[in-house]
Amino acid sequence: MSNWPDWFQEALRQRFYQLELASEQQASCLSEDKNLFTQMDQFKTNQNEDIQRLLSEWEEAIDYQLSQDKQSIYMEGVKDGIRLILPVMQSTAIR
Repeated sequence: MSNWPDWFQEALRQRFYQLELASEQQASCLSEDKNLFTQMDQFKTNQNEDIQRLLSEWEEAIDYQLSQDKQSIYMEGVKDGIRLILPVMQSTAIR
């Protein structure tokens, strides 16, 4: 990465630190999420079959929506990366 300008390397470093912090904060929520899932499973087990089926369908719909949201966020990140790197690559190709 020594061919990249210092400002670019610093920008990447800062972005990495931001993502690392967000990841750590998200990890702290995992135990709370596990507790909620456990409670939901216990709740579901105590319901009749029709309610269990409806709750399972609801969970599947929520999971699908979350995966779509994550995919959209990922693709925006890819587009941002391309927008950032293309001008740098084009400027070095011109030289």
